[in-house]
Amino acid sequence: MCVICYGDRAALSAGMPAIAREFGLTSGEIGWVLSSFLWSYFILNLPSAILLDRLGVRRVGALAVALWSLAMILGGLAAGIAAFIATRVLLGIGEAPTFSLGNKVVRAWAPPTERGVMMTAFVCGIPIGLAGGAAAGAWLIAHFGWRPAFGMLGALGLVWSVCWWFIHPEQHPGQHPQPYRDPSPARRGTLSVPVLFGSSSFWGVVIAQCCANYANFLLMSWLPLILRQVLHLGMVQAGAYTAYCYCGAAVISITAGKLGERLMAGRSLAHGARRKVVCAYLILAALMGLLPLCGTAGTIIPLLAVSMAFVAAGTGANMALLADLVIEHDILGAVTGLTLTFSNGLGILAPIMTGYLLQATGNFHGVFYITAGIILCGAAAAWAMPRRMFHARRQGDGA
Repeated sequence: MCVICYGDRAALSAGMPAIAREFGLTSGEIGWVLSSFLWSYFILNLPSAILLDRLGVRRVGALAVALWSLAMILGGLAAGIAAFIATRVLLGIGEAPTFSLGNKVVRAWAPPTERGVMMTAFVCGIPIGLAGGAAAGAWLIAHFGWRPAFGMLGALGLVWSVCWWFIHPEQHPGQHPQPYRDPSPARRGTLSVPVLFGSSSFWGVVIAQCCANYANFLLMSWLPLILRQVLHLGMVQAGAYTAYCYCGAAVISITAGKLGERLMAGRSLAHGARRKVVCAYLILAALMGLLPLCGTAGTIIPLLAVSMAFVAAGTGANMALLADLVIEHDILGAVTGLTLTFSNGLGILAPIMTGYLLQATGNFHGVFYITAGIILCGAAAAWAMPRRMFHARRQGDGA
């Protein structure tokens, strides 16, 4: 699911030059189009997560992917820029529950000692999807045009939604034999925002997620265009180089996830020990601040791969940290959704600010300096704040 989600997003970046020419867009307007799916994605993170807690991952997963896949197909049929943006907003509606669903599935099926590497594996869908979407999208667009390419990628998502409906069991894993049973009792209740907002641990996770997500959305939206300008590449070659970056990032991030779990062996996860891994990985992600000093593919591609890998690994570890610290596991989806509402709110700014900075300066140097500083702020928050478990509703609710 995560691969298809981010593959569809990368296809827009790969096709953006052709779309911009067809609709006559400036650099600033490109930034708005690239961010348009985030408008609904941001607003619906929490509502879709609450719906996920009520309806379950089987139903919501199938419906969500089917919806955003239909949005991809409709995008290829749009006659004007307003209609095209409307399809991107619809895509954001479908993609809104993606991370909440992933965190809920991992919490249900993986033991605590494996959550970090499992969440990193899930988050690896980001670089794998962006690699596949950039490379396959660029090839399809070059050979068939961006409109047929969008239709083909949308059809792939529809196939996944049907498969998910038949593969995932209707019942919760705790209702039948499986490797891990969460020892805490099953309860029903609603999220209490005032209780959650009173926790410094929650805010530490939120700030770290916000800062990592800014970098993630910057690269997700602009990377093929960055490579085309800096390295003077054609569309297909830029798609291939983007794929190299993300494939390298996927391998490194999985390795980092496994290393993080080894470092956590024997540690008290309930007291936020995983925050140290989050902090270390975000510091390494901030290496992208060195990109303005690089001028060749041999230096830019490896540095991008390393930086993107630790953005993914840091995000995965941070989501696992959230699962470690939330006491009421049955509303983890809603807590994750609220976390992502904040992080995606900041993420919306990344493609827009990048477009205007490019328009003002003619290069991406300031973009990477600012992003590295934001990531380091996230690392500091991850180190200092998430130190104890916290409630997500008033004690006694849903007992």
